[in-house]
Amino acid sequence: MSETWAWLGVARGRFLPLTLSCVALGLALSLPPAPSASLPFGEALLVLIGALAAHVAVNALNEYGDYRSGLDLRTRRTAFSGGSGTLVAHPQLLGRTLLLGIGSLLTCALIGLFFLLRQPQLFASLAPLGLAGLLLVLAYTPWLTRHPWLCLFAPGLGFALMVLGARLVLGGPLDSGDLLLTLLPLLLLCNNLLLLSQIPDIDADRAAGRRTLPMQIGVAGALRVALLHWLLAYGVLLAALWQRELAGAALGLLTLPLALRAAWLLRRNALEPQRLLPALGLNAAVSVGTPLLMAVGLLI
Repeated sequence: MSETWAWLGVARGRFLPLTLSCVALGLALSLPPAPSASLPFGEALLVLIGALAAHVAVNALNEYGDYRSGLDLRTRRTAFSGGSGTLVAHPQLLGRTLLLGIGSLLTCALIGLFFLLRQPQLFASLAPLGLAGLLLVLAYTPWLTRHPWLCLFAPGLGFALMVLGARLVLGGPLDSGDLLLTLLPLLLLCNNLLLLSQIPDIDADRAAGRRTLPMQIGVAGALRVALLHWLLAYGVLLAALWQRELAGAALGLLTLPLALRAAWLLRRNALEPQRLLPALGLNAAVSVGTPLLMAVGLLI
C-alpha cells in the first residue's frame, strides 16, 4: 500500500457514510412538501463537502492525539474501535495527519463562512451552530475525552449540528419539527455509536488518561445508558406518526430490529468478542441507516 493511501486511513472512511446520511436528512428536512420542489444541487454539494471535511478533521485530529498520547499503541483494534492503526504502522505520517486534520477543519470553516456571507439573515442561527461544531472538533480528543458525560454526548451533538446546519442553509429558519427529529433521535443514536465502541478500549483509555462512561459507571451501566438512548430515539420516531408533516421520518423505525438484536447480544457478557463485535456492527448500521431512512421517508 502506498503512503498516500495509508495516510488517508486516518480519515476513518468506514464511518464517513454517517455524514452522508446526516446531510441527506438535513436536505430532506429543508425541501418544501410541494411536488415541484427543486433540489439545490450546488449548495447541497457544498454542504456535503463541508460536513465530510468536519468529520475527517475530527477523525484525523483524534488519530494524531491518540498516537501522541500512546493510546493507539495499547488498544486492541476492531473494525469499530481502537483507531485505524495507520500511525502505528506508519509513524512517519504523523505530521501529515495533523495537516489533514487542520486543513479539513479550515475547509469546513471556509464553507461555513461562505454561507454566512451569502445568507447574512441567518447569521444569528448559523454562526452559533458553526462555532459549536468547530469547538467540538478541537476539544474532543484533548478535553472532552476526560469528562465522561460530555464525551458521551459530543458525537451525537456533532452530528445533530451537522443536520441542523444543512437544514438551515438549504431551507431557511428552523422550526420545532427540525429540532425534534435531530436533537433527539440523531443525538441519542450517534451517542451510542461511540459509547459501545469505548467498551473494548477501557483499559487502554485509562492508561492514556481518558475518562469514558464505561470506565466511570462500568460496562453494565453503560449498556443501560445505551438501551435508554435506543428507547428514547425510537419513541420519538414512533410519536412522529401522529404528526402529519413528520410522519415520513417514522420510516427510521425499520432499524429497530437491528438495535434489539444488538441489545440481545450484549445482555449477558458484553466483553465477549463473539457478542461485542456483531453488536458494534449492528449499532453502526443503526446509526447510519436510521437518518437515511428518515430522509427517504420525508422525501416520499
